Amino acid sequence: MKLSELKNIDKQETGFRIPEGYFEVFETKIMQQITTKNGKTKNTVIALFHRKRIWMSSIAAVFVVTIAIPLYFNGTANTSMESYAIEHYLMQQQNVTTTEIVPHLTDEDITALATSLGVSATECDDMEAYLSESEHIEYILND
Repeated sequence: MKLSELKNIDKQETGFRIPEGYFEVFETKIMQQITTKNGKTKNTVIALFHRKRIWMSSIAAVFVVTIAIPLYFNGTANTSMESYAIEHYLMQQQNVTTTEIVPHLTDEDITALATSLGVSATECDDMEAYLSESEHIEYILND
């Protein structure tokens, strides 16, 4: 398109118009909305009870936690009764073998068993080395 053609194009209106005198009256309208009837500016008021609710709810949360922690730890102290019931059940069963029990033992159980039998850590290591070097390891494990 040539420059002469651009000058001849009618300008299109955007459809947005500003009322006359808008910018002259704008500041006074805003100031009227800010001020109150007495001529003073409005101040924001923060209620003291709102902060009091936060403090009361935090105190209640601490109170609940201090009660819940001892109840939780006292509830887990009954594991000795559970272990006694399991032991009694295993004693009543005639067909329970060591191969059924061993997968359920933890490291703490094994060390407690070794200390109750009077086996030291070096003796455990020596037995493990002996068993790993033995030719009849499969016979020993399946026995």
